[in-house]
Amino acid sequence: MHEQGEQPLISCLCITRRRPQHLARAIRCFQSQTYANRELVIVHPAADEATADCIAAFADERIKAQAVDLQGASLGDLRNLALERAGGNLACVWDDDDWYSPERLARQYAAMRSSNKQAVLLARLIIYDTAAGKAYLGADRLWENSVLFDRDAVLALGIRYPALNRHEDYEFVNLLIQHNLAYPLYDATLYVYHITGGNTCDPGHFDIIRRRGTALSDDHSVIVGRCFAPDASPLDAHAQMQHDAFTRALPYVVPRTFRL
Repeated sequence: MHEQGEQPLISCLCITRRRPQHLARAIRCFQSQTYANRELVIVHPAADEATADCIAAFADERIKAQAVDLQGASLGDLRNLALERAGGNLACVWDDDDWYSPERLARQYAAMRSSNKQAVLLARLIIYDTAAGKAYLGADRLWENSVLFDRDAVLALGIRYPALNRHEDYEFVNLLIQHNLAYPLYDATLYVYHITGGNTCDPGHFDIIRRRGTALSDDHSVIVGRCFAPDASPLDAHAQMQHDAFTRALPYVVPRTFRL
């Protein structure tokens, strides 16, 4: 673990393919982070000009574009490639279609320091279904897409993503849990998981996620939906979700149905 006062480099790892509208929002969320020492490693197909143009438009030297030949590579392989090419002592998943609070990196890193663990995952996050215009509080679990971890420790243990196109992140986090590296953070407004209709997982997966979560009010859904408006400011969306009326209404605990 790092000495008090040091701020290690965090590498945010993003795999993308011909989705510049989503990627632009992910980059704006990266640029809005309050944690200073960071980089964004973006792996994309070499022939993907739309993605290359999107990255170039931001002209941000903290973005490390990795244009590679993706033929035959699984999503797990690409995540491993990003992990290997990252320069940070720490790394986190930064999926191109989700929304991230400006405080995400800072708060997860603070939880890593205080817990003395090598990985921090959100135990709750917010879900937004674009087609339905509906927001949910995700179920109490370790959300693998939110992981921040000690890259050096993980690589030393030989932990890698399996060569899968689905659930590779779930299996990766299971390895972190098996090595007793993981710590849960309850701070749902740090992350909005976006159901776009074009996600990697099949519709049945998201049916389960919605069913196990708790539906938020229509007013709350409107606030969450603003995160995904064209050119929306991450700072403005963060401010709205930090409002007392929003945070107080989040149903973290449901009534118990049994006695111990």
